[in-house]
Amino acid sequence: MNFNLREKHREWYCVVTFRDENNKRKERWVPLKLLVKEGKKKEAKSLVDAISQPGAFDPNSLSVTNATLDKLNLYLFDDNWRPMRNGPTTKMGRPRIYVDVKDLTPGEIAEGQMGLKKGKKILFGDYLVIWFNIHKENVALNTVASLKGQVFHIIGPWFNAQKVTLSGIQPEDIEAFYREKQADGVSNNTLRHYHGTIRSALQYAFKRGYVISNVADRVDKPKKEIFKGSFYNEDELKKLFSAVKGTNLEFAVYMAAYYGLRREEVCGLRWDAVDFQYKTITIKHTVSEVTVDGKFQLLLKDTTKNKSSFRTLPLSDSTISLLLEMKQRQEKMQSLFGNRYNHGFDDYIYCFENGDLVRPNWVTYSFRKLLDDNGMRRIRFHDLRHSCATLLRHEGVRMEDISKWLGHSNTLTTEQVYAHYDEAAKDDTLKAISNALDEKGKEMD
Repeated sequence: MNFNLREKHREWYCVVTFRDENNKRKERWVPLKLLVKEGKKKEAKSLVDAISQPGAFDPNSLSVTNATLDKLNLYLFDDNWRPMRNGPTTKMGRPRIYVDVKDLTPGEIAEGQMGLKKGKKILFGDYLVIWFNIHKENVALNTVASLKGQVFHIIGPWFNAQKVTLSGIQPEDIEAFYREKQADGVSNNTLRHYHGTIRSALQYAFKRGYVISNVADRVDKPKKEIFKGSFYNEDELKKLFSAVKGTNLEFAVYMAAYYGLRREEVCGLRWDAVDFQYKTITIKHTVSEVTVDGKFQLLLKDTTKNKSSFRTLPLSDSTISLLLEMKQRQEKMQSLFGNRYNHGFDDYIYCFENGDLVRPNWVTYSFRKLLDDNGMRRIRFHDLRHSCATLLRHEGVRMEDISKWLGHSNTLTTEQVYAHYDEAAKDDTLKAISNALDEKGKEMD
């Protein structure tokens, strides 16, 4: 194999050339997340050297390659050797490089605020930078990552390109932004997030006296789209359980299908949440991944998605057996790996053989690959949560109880999103209406 540094679309790539089993020449292009114009050639060369190390890159093994790329904070590939969407993309779907934007110092923030107070004209996108640097201290890291992407890569650049100022922004400008994004294929739900950011930024400006009103209040928020996910029926779930038996995915699939846990909740489970005496497990920790300036960061949180997500669920005998097996396996691996074992996550239930914590993104990627390898219908990992709710509903469980099982604050979310109306239920409905009408027909005869 040959590893070469190449430039394409003003970005640096590592181009790997090799021969396949049929002696046919092939190439793999690895995006290095570095822009040519920023003079990053030296850094790019060092990344190419790291990728070219023996055993670091295997064109026939995505797991080996992605393990290497993950350590280098580069893009991972899916099963078709396409970069996975770890961040914003261009219209063509090519991963967009994150450009590091200098955070403002307190002095620069104060200077910008003073200029705004004196009525200095400033482009709306530039104002968003000031607002972001003030606002970021009061929100969670995953929210900061999302906001930064919107401010520096989406909302800000668009309004600056239109020369829209903070003092001159009109409802028509915001509506034009939404129309263009809709034409680009952006969903209404994403536009609602943009709307929230724009409105919050303008509300801060209004409270500070930088503008005389919040014009976002005169713009209709894009309508919310109710997403209808897919789900597996009972037979498909049994086939899935058979496919994951004995693999690292078994625990994640089991907890998602039986308990409707989100992937962040599965990865965040700790041993202190398990009460073997009273046979319960409490969902009170989460693990998530965010991208900050193009780099992945793990967020280990002692909180759940929301207040209602904090819940205690009963353990079945099969779940207890699975947990005890995992406990024994961890102890065995600690002894086997010795000082090479990662003890940083000993409190967590879901770990790899070497002690590394299982990451949510790994669950998503590996689940999709497992379905393809076993010829099963492709669904999202989160759709196992849908499957859990649907099966519970089909078995006659009350909607209120399903809602508490999943950790929803009300039954509306459960009804609209998760508990799909099973086809078998339609047969029961048909039978009921047929019986009623047949009886009526007999009476008329």
